[in-house]
This record gives sequence, structure tokens and C-alpha cells, in this order.
Amino acid sequence: TLRMYPVLPFLDRKCDADYKIPGTDVVLDKGTPVVIPMLGLHYDEKYFPKPDEFNPERFTNKKSFNDSGLYYIPFGEGPRICIGERFGMLGAKLGLVHIISQFILERTPDTPVPLEFEPKSFILQSKVGLPMKFKEIIQKPA
Repeated sequence: TLRMYPVLPFLDRKCDADYKIPGTDVVLDKGTPVVIPMLGLHYDEKYFPKPDEFNPERFTNKKSFNDSGLYYIPFGEGPRICIGERFGMLGAKLGLVHIISQFILERTPDTPVPLEFEPKSFILQSKVGLPMKFKEIIQKPA
């Protein structure tokens, strides 16, 4: 899900040394601001076939996936990687387990498919939220 809906659609960095872009005459000087379009990378068919499909199996073979390059970077990478990655993932997993153990989630007629994003938001967010129907799971006594 973080591939399709990363919290931030881009990362910003600064060149820490002069860098010549391979195959071009373009040189990024030290100190040049660089914007990394994470959403663009995550939806690029060259790296993720059928990018509009939710397919968790594409991440099954972590070794070969990680060897292919830095195309999946929802928390950034390197010295400026998000320090809250582990905490955020743990919180999301605990919350999800709590919800799906007590409720069945269903789309409503108001649930947008596909999601449309708020273009002026700094973080990636849906224009209308994510309307869902929560049906409580009623467990019968044993």
C-alpha cells in the first residue's frame, strides 16, 4: 500500500558533491536542490508492471527486488531516512489488526475508485477521505 499511497509524494535532497547525470552533459553542482518524485517512481511500469494493481507478491523476493535499485522508497533512504519508519509501521500494523479483528470493511457508494488526491496538500491525501462501512463481527459464545 505504501507503494501506491506513500505519505509524501516526493522527497527533497541537496547534492553533497558535483554529479554528472549518466548519458547526458548535465552536471548537478554541489548544493543543488533535488526533488525525487516517489509517486512517479512507484507508478513507473519499468519498475512495477501494472502499477495500478495492488499486488503484494511483487515484494515477496526481497533480495532480487532490493538488488534492482532504489525505486521503492516510501520512507526515504540513506542518512536522512525517516526516523519514525519502524514506529509508524508498528502503529499502522497494530491499528489494522485491531480494526480487522473486530470489523468487516466494505466500500460504500461514496468510496471513490480510483482515489483522487488533493493536489494542494503537502502529504498525499484523498480529496474526500475514504468512506467505508464498518460491519461489526459478532462472535457467538462457545
